[in-house]
Amino acid sequence: MAKIKHPKFHNPIEKQFNEITRYHYFLFLLIFSSKIPIFWHVLNLIFLSPPIDFTCNGNVSKNLCPCREPLWDRSVFQETMQTKFGIHCENSWWISFSHSMNFVGLLIGALVFGFLSDRFGRLSMFNISCLILAVSGCLLSFMPTIAVFSLIRSLEGIGCGGAIITAFVLCIEYCNLTHREVITALFHIPSNVSHITLPGISYLFRDFDDFQLAISIPVLFFLCSWWLVMESPKWLMDNYKVDRAVAVMEKIGKINGRPCENVREEIEQYLSHRSDTAKTQIKFWHIFKHKQLTINLGCMSVVYFLCGMGYYGVSQYIGKMSGNIHINVAISGMLLLPGTLSSIFLLHWLNRRTFLMITIFFSGFFMILVVCVPLKLPILRVILACICNCFFFTSFIIVFLYGVELFPTSIRNSVLGFLSVLSRIGQISAPLINLLPETASGLVFGVLALIGTVLCYFLPETKDSELPSSLDDTKILTRRRIHLVEDDSSTTNVPLSIID
Repeated sequence: MAKIKHPKFHNPIEKQFNEITRYHYFLFLLIFSSKIPIFWHVLNLIFLSPPIDFTCNGNVSKNLCPCREPLWDRSVFQETMQTKFGIHCENSWWISFSHSMNFVGLLIGALVFGFLSDRFGRLSMFNISCLILAVSGCLLSFMPTIAVFSLIRSLEGIGCGGAIITAFVLCIEYCNLTHREVITALFHIPSNVSHITLPGISYLFRDFDDFQLAISIPVLFFLCSWWLVMESPKWLMDNYKVDRAVAVMEKIGKINGRPCENVREEIEQYLSHRSDTAKTQIKFWHIFKHKQLTINLGCMSVVYFLCGMGYYGVSQYIGKMSGNIHINVAISGMLLLPGTLSSIFLLHWLNRRTFLMITIFFSGFFMILVVCVPLKLPILRVILACICNCFFFTSFIIVFLYGVELFPTSIRNSVLGFLSVLSRIGQISAPLINLLPETASGLVFGVLALIGTVLCYFLPETKDSELPSSLDDTKILTRRRIHLVEDDSSTTNVPLSIID
């Protein structure tokens, strides 16, 4: 384990957040709760256009084409995209096109709001994202044509992608490194809750329009976060908005009944002892001027793509199980909980790089096992696929935190937005891979995951490291775990050196 000789000027914000306080509990409860209705919009395609049969001209055979006046089977769903817009036979491509527009929106939202939140702040962009999501989600219920509906679906995706990215970074920047692993794992539990509860909403609201309103209106309630929570003080400090950062810290101290003494002096001292390089606010494209940052971004890009492709690809495989669609979707959500809960402890015990390599390796390993198991053992194949999916989802949890810890504040959300775009591209590619024969698609998921394991080796270790505020902070990261040692003899914020 590498030991780092550290100057005495520690990040004053993380120092103040050494404990989870009353304000933290309130902030995390509000943000975590908001993710439940937000993530409903990631999964709503399952129930917007579920498989639905039709007959034509009194013919007992189902789904025969061509058919001018289909008679839909409304025994499970009263209204869907197919029934509302008359989508069947030759125009059935509108279903996949509409969902693709939502995916494109998710790409744009993650990327654009990632850059905007680095420029204008985390909280403001989170609220704008929620507003776009809530309004566009409600408007979908009143769209008269499938073309306009698809356009609004892209806006829904933009709001959803932006809200997820900004919410995560806001939570992480309110954490000390001691609690970062736990908060990251807990942040993903609402996704599981959303996955489990969405079938219940669909069961209660069998009409397509009512269902969409039911999952969109709750998002409006979380616009109150603009008045109830405060901007990330770490973002304010690192962008030299000292007065606002001090005001936020003093207000948090007042709420907690623990005044933040000398916080202005500590922040000003911390900023004044930064090197000239650290004071330069780098932009996203400056990454490519630095070898290690370029390697970090390249490796994480591949890993994010693989996680998106693998998780959604294997989820589609599990979704092919026969039976009640509401029960199947709820069960698949429940199966992700063990991975999420175990990550709370494993993130604390294991190094980031080691944990990520383990989860991605076993994702590929179990997917290859699925391919090797004979088709005459379907239950065993489904169990192995569920285990594989659990490992892929756990990898998602790790890379969300890992990506935040590898890059400095001024580009943190921009990078996370870019990586999320690659994850969504992987998600879009998953259905195309599943068009291959079952054995071939399984091998693609498995082999690519094993390749991703190798790429993780080139990433530095970030466990027990403060969130980097500047380029200098990222240069001290190595592939060995860091142990911080106070150096009282140093009075300047110089690059840290490794003690052998």
